[in-house]
Amino acid sequence: MTQSDLPQLSPPQYTYFNELKYSIGNDPMVQVLNLIEFPQDGGYLIPIIVFSSRKKARALATILNLQKELGNITVNAIVIYDKSIVRPYGRNFTAEGLVDLFDDALSSNRYFKFAETKLFSPDTPSVYPVFTKSVIQFFNDDISDLYNNFNEVAAFVFRDVLRDEINGILINPSTEMDSSATEQEAE
Repeated sequence: MTQSDLPQLSPPQYTYFNELKYSIGNDPMVQVLNLIEFPQDGGYLIPIIVFSSRKKARALATILNLQKELGNITVNAIVIYDKSIVRPYGRNFTAEGLVDLFDDALSSNRYFKFAETKLFSPDTPSVYPVFTKSVIQFFNDDISDLYNNFNEVAAFVFRDVLRDEINGILINPSTEMDSSATEQEAE
């Protein structure tokens, strides 16, 4: 078997691009443009266009991980509204303020259900954006999958593209509960 006959894996920057495209991009008010490679190992750029409002664009820029380190590869994302790069909010948010921020950023996203705040531990607040019980799937040269697809629960894909914390408040993407599970808890 020659080197060219061996299975080839998708580079990590393409996986991250597709995670953004199929999670954040699953929104009629958002378009994730093609991955741009900078010359001389300068990294990669993913432009994200928001069509609806500057408020949504700034909220999205605030909750997204805008710089992802993948080994020795840097992938940057920028959010654009009305032909201008939008900067994240610089102010401090309370947990309740972050819930509103997630609503502003993701309200038209087809995977997003709601966000709420809850204590992670006695003194540590956390925000839980909740996503539909869905699988995000795309071709990715995954040799562990018969069809070479990437397959992941939506909340876990959002965990990859969202910030881990904002102002010291943990962000914990979660999957919606089954209505039957909620009914069983009530009994």
